[in-house]
Amino acid sequence: MATDIYSGRGWSKNHLGICEGGEIYSGYGWDKTLIGCYKDGDVFEGHGWGKTFIGSYKNGEITKGHGLSKEEIGSYKVGEIYQGRGWSKTQVGCYDGPDDGAAAAALLLLFLNGDDRNL
Repeated sequence: MATDIYSGRGWSKNHLGICEGGEIYSGYGWDKTLIGCYKDGDVFEGHGWGKTFIGSYKNGEITKGHGLSKEEIGSYKVGEIYQGRGWSKTQVGCYDGPDDGAAAAALLLLFLNGDDRNL
């Protein structure tokens, strides 16, 4: 089952991409582009031998990096995606479909903000 990822929410949401079967795409339909992949809670930019680890998701939390440089940057729950944590978190997107795909796609499509990688 595919998961659709949106920025915003409600009537003002904007479709950003889709993920399914461990692959993450920017766009949708004929215009979609493969930008990453996910497996067992790990998220990668790119695919195949050239893929790069960028973060992970587990139990509703989305983290960037790994080891000592690991940083919680957001969360996901029941169709909603948040940036930040605790009381200061802000809803930045939403999804339709399975949670694991949503978390993986959110890391690439919402939180990594193009080539500059700034949050």
